[in-house]
Amino acid sequence: MTTGTDIFANAPLVLASRASALALAQSGIVRDGLAPLNTEVRGMTTSGDRILDRSLADAGGKGLFVKELERRLLDGECDAAVHSMKDMETVFAEGTRIVAVLPREDRRDALVGGHESLDALPHGAIVGTASVRRKAILLKRRPDLRIKLLRGNVNTRLAALAEGRYEAIILAMAGLQRLGLNVDHVPIDPSVMPPAAAQGAIAIQVRSGDDARSRAVAAACAVLNCADSAAEVTAERALLGHLDGSCHTPIAASAHMGDDGRLTLSAMILSPDGSAAHSGDAEAPAYTAERLGRDLAAKLLEAAGGRDFLA
Repeated sequence: MTTGTDIFANAPLVLASRASALALAQSGIVRDGLAPLNTEVRGMTTSGDRILDRSLADAGGKGLFVKELERRLLDGECDAAVHSMKDMETVFAEGTRIVAVLPREDRRDALVGGHESLDALPHGAIVGTASVRRKAILLKRRPDLRIKLLRGNVNTRLAALAEGRYEAIILAMAGLQRLGLNVDHVPIDPSVMPPAAAQGAIAIQVRSGDDARSRAVAAACAVLNCADSAAEVTAERALLGHLDGSCHTPIAASAHMGDDGRLTLSAMILSPDGSAAHSGDAEAPAYTAERLGRDLAAKLLEAAGGRDFLA
C-alpha cells in the first residue's frame, strides 16, 4: 500500500504561497504542521502584490491575491495553496476545495503609531489603510479623520508610517503576531472595530482530484483542520456571500464557537463613509453555520432597506 510519506519522498508536497514575508510565515506554519512530511514552500508574486497605486477594489478585488495561486494549483505546479482566508472570495476556483482551516489567530485590528486609542488621535489625523471596512468604521467613530490609501506588505506599511506620511496605520493583529514584530501598537476592541470575515484564519486549498497524489495531499492537510475555526469562518463567509460582499462593501463579521457547540455570529454593514451602519447578532448550532450566516445577512439587509444600501 502506497502511503503519503511514500508519495512525497522523492516529490515533495509543494505549498504555493504569496511571496510576502507574512504569507511565507503563514505557509511556514502549515509546513511545520505537516512535518515530518517532505514539504516545500514556493513563494509567488501575485497581481495584488504588484499593483500598489490604487485600492484593491479598483485594481480588481481581493481575488487578485488568490487567483494566480489557484491557477498554478490547477496546472499542477503546486499541490496546495495557503491563503489568508479573508483574502478569498466567497466563490473560488472550480476543481478545488478548502480542506483545512488552521486554529485561528487574534482576529482584532491594531492601531499602530504610538496612540493609546482611536479617540486619542489628533483632530484631522491622517490614518492609513486599504480596507473599506476599516475606513468606514474609522469615519463612523471619527468623521474628522483623513483616511488615506496604504497598500503593500506589512514592512512597507510600517516604513510609510516611520517616514511620517501617516499619523497612524491600521494593521491586523494576526499579521503582527505571526511576523513577531515588536512595534508600538494597541489592539482595537472588536466592539469598536469589528473584524473582517475570516480575519486571522489560514486556509489550505487543494485540488478536488481523485488521483492518488491529490488524495494524499488532501489527507495530509486535513489533519491540520480546526473544526471550531472552520465553523466560525463558514458562518462569516456565508453572510458575506449572501450580501455579495466585495472589496467595495464595508462588511464586518465575526463568529465565536461556544463550549456548548453553538455559534454566536455578530455582523455589521456600513455605508462607505461610515454615516450609516446596521448591526446584528444571531446564534445557532454549529452544524447550521451556513444558514446562520445567510439568515443574519437577510436581517441586516431588511434593516438597511434592501440591497441598494450595499450599492
